[in-house]
Amino acid sequence: MTLDPTRRTLLATAGAALGTAAGAGLLTAPAVADDTPRAAVGPAAPSSGAGRDWMHMLAQHHRVDRSGGVVATQGERELVWEAVPAADGPGDAVVEVDTSAPGHPLAGFGPALTHSAAWLLLEMPAQRRRTLLREMFSPTGPLRLTALRIPVGTSDFAPEDVDPVYYTFADEQGPDGDPLAGFSIARDEQTILPVLREIVEIARDLTVVLSPWSAPAWMKTSGSLIGGHLLDDEATRRTWATYLARAARDYEAAVPGLSVHAVTVQNEPLHETAAYPCMGMTPEVQAEVILHLLEELGARGLSSTALCYDHNWDRVDYPMDVLDALASHGVEGVGAAFHAYAGEAAAVDPLHEAHPGAEIWFTEQSGTQDPAKSYEGDFADGIWWMSNTLFLPALRHHHRGVILFNLLLDQDGGPGPDSFTNGTGLFQIDRATGELTPNAELYVMAHISRFVPAGTPTVASSSSTDLPTVACLRADGSVVVVLHNNAEARSITVRAGDRELTAELPGWTLATYVLTARHRVR
Repeated sequence: MTLDPTRRTLLATAGAALGTAAGAGLLTAPAVADDTPRAAVGPAAPSSGAGRDWMHMLAQHHRVDRSGGVVATQGERELVWEAVPAADGPGDAVVEVDTSAPGHPLAGFGPALTHSAAWLLLEMPAQRRRTLLREMFSPTGPLRLTALRIPVGTSDFAPEDVDPVYYTFADEQGPDGDPLAGFSIARDEQTILPVLREIVEIARDLTVVLSPWSAPAWMKTSGSLIGGHLLDDEATRRTWATYLARAARDYEAAVPGLSVHAVTVQNEPLHETAAYPCMGMTPEVQAEVILHLLEELGARGLSSTALCYDHNWDRVDYPMDVLDALASHGVEGVGAAFHAYAGEAAAVDPLHEAHPGAEIWFTEQSGTQDPAKSYEGDFADGIWWMSNTLFLPALRHHHRGVILFNLLLDQDGGPGPDSFTNGTGLFQIDRATGELTPNAELYVMAHISRFVPAGTPTVASSSSTDLPTVACLRADGSVVVVLHNNAEARSITVRAGDRELTAELPGWTLATYVLTARHRVR
């Protein structure tokens, strides 16, 4: 994660918006008649919905999912992930949806399972942790997340209680002819692997992306996990590719049911000056490593693919160079991964046009509790930024899915010695009280993940600065439109052929419309 406050405006934490039970005192209301799961975490009742508890809200979402309707979250908490009644139409604004030409399929949404996040989850009582993970990853749960990013070796989010804090899977070079003789993922048994096994048991289909922050020090010009590049020889580049392929293979072997979808070659290859594991890499070197990586993955019988770049939207020339170089070798189908710390989603359009078969993923964005970097540090700005800058533009501009940074961080944005100390995850936990707080980014993600199963294609929809949208066509024929009302309160109609649904939305509100057969008007 690279931080530049003059170029990167991050979302705000939810602050005190979404209170939850502390410690083992979970919200354990009885399951409702439609099998809504028991809740571990939930928002405090919004001002307009006094007495509506979390379980009631989840029941509403099950009804919207099956029969259609509108769910909305308003930045000032007038509504917090709450069903909105239908209104007479047409509204003050109309979103037109064209389902005749389905676009790219959406493959998944979720967080990064960093070592810090896993450490915090393992500190929780086992029943509470499993309840939280079910709410997040169960295909019948309230959030229905389907993607994870996992660091290969430690990232900048690593707990100080693990010794060493920063490590790779081959810190010591092996003998000539077998430099990876000591390769082992065993250290991840202290953090990521136990949690990942629980998640895989819960999730039906999980898209997993592996991303390294640094090669082992003996492969690098710096002689350290911090800074430097790969040594400039083909043997090192091939060894690095072999290392990554072995990580994918060993992770699959260690976690029954796991299938690694993709491996990135280097996290943020244009950032090599951090105080945590990092490594620079040119497009030319990255292309060569990917050629070796594809060969090594195939040799191990893995179906995993590769994603290049794994950095900000503002340098699309980098992945263009990588994919062009691969195409010159007759290699197609390698994808590209992006972050949102600089640039904008539309920058990927030329890449998609040049390489339409390349999967485009969004793989990292962290939130922050720092008011100087987060529009005064309130929930409303977090909802607005994540909706308008990240999710809606990314999905309109060819991204298959969105993976945010940490699943969980503590009250100080850690644990970790050099972590971004004001960082937010999908959840924040107070380690003294056990209180869990869902952050704004979780709610924006849930507005999509809850209603859009993996594999659902996007379709065309009208969109504007004051009413950005993204639309999808589900396998059952229903239409899902996610939009953000960047204006004062007004009625908004979504129209898809002979179906129409109108709702009265407050100003600055994120809303999900689900149009089913019952919304036919002619």
